[in-house]
Amino acid sequence: MPLAALTGLVMLVSTLVLAGCATPATERYYRIAYPGNAAADAGDAAGVQYELILGSVQIPESINRPQLVVQKSATEASITDDQRWVAPLDEQIAQAVIANLRGQLPGAWLASSTAGLAASGQGLPRYHLKIQVEQLLILSGDKVVLEANWVLQDGSRKLLKRERSVISVAMSGAGYDPVAPAVSEAVRQLSAAVAKGMQTARAS
Repeated sequence: MPLAALTGLVMLVSTLVLAGCATPATERYYRIAYPGNAAADAGDAAGVQYELILGSVQIPESINRPQLVVQKSATEASITDDQRWVAPLDEQIAQAVIANLRGQLPGAWLASSTAGLAASGQGLPRYHLKIQVEQLLILSGDKVVLEANWVLQDGSRKLLKRERSVISVAMSGAGYDPVAPAVSEAVRQLSAAVAKGMQTARAS
């Protein structure tokens, strides 16, 4: 075999060996943080004044995916295959909102369906909450922007309140680690807006 061809073959084999030995990117998983609900057990039923059902949290398919979607510019986004949410975003936001509202609305029995209301007693006023997330922008190293519409209805589905919340939370630094805490804080602030709206609706 000619020397040039042999040299090329050796270089090709070396490249393939190095590629095979390269360490694959390590996947990292993130979750939205929220208060523990250990205190929200059957013993709390004695102080319940009304029921609040979170019917749904709707999120655009473009961001409701396992990977973090990071906004590079107004027209460009990056999908990070090795940086992932531990569960679907719509599920995580719903769980976080319910957990946050348990602390923000002590008189409410929170549930994601009527099946979760069995322990709350009979004949209590019932309200329904729906949330539609329009945008969740992750601006790397800068901030998270959450835009959401939410609706409160009474037990007969009569509209009580319709609001739009736009929440911006600064990240604590660069990289991916600050993303989940910033998203968690944005969801907490959204929950606080809902809680205030619920209190206003009940007082009117």
